[in-house]
Amino acid sequence: MTGQRKDQMSMLMFGVELPDGSKAITGNMGPHAFKGEGGQEPEPPTLVLANGGGGGGDDELAGTGALWLWPLPPAGNLRLVAQWKDFGMEETTAVLDGGQLREAAAGVQEFWTEEEVIDG
Repeated sequence: MTGQRKDQMSMLMFGVELPDGSKAITGNMGPHAFKGEGGQEPEPPTLVLANGGGGGGDDELAGTGALWLWPLPPAGNLRLVAQWKDFGMEETTAVLDGGQLREAAAGVQEFWTEEEVIDG
């Protein structure tokens, strides 16, 4: 994954390459990093890893998390890349269908608006 800083090499990293060639990587951004300065939309594309927690021992590690990609990718193949050098995981790639991701997002049901969440 090009564009990494040295301190990111020990982290679980994800990257995405969209069908148009644009790229985004996770880094030191927390789950709220998808809001740009002043609550504005971030520079697209943006990829954020929200860690959900985990545990393990000497021989095993388990964890959960979610990736947030903005905006929705265009139709076509996109490449998802993962790497975690501290745990011996070299760069690994999976190809996803952006069209299927868009179809899944179209079926999302909104239960409350962003204003309701902010205002409580």
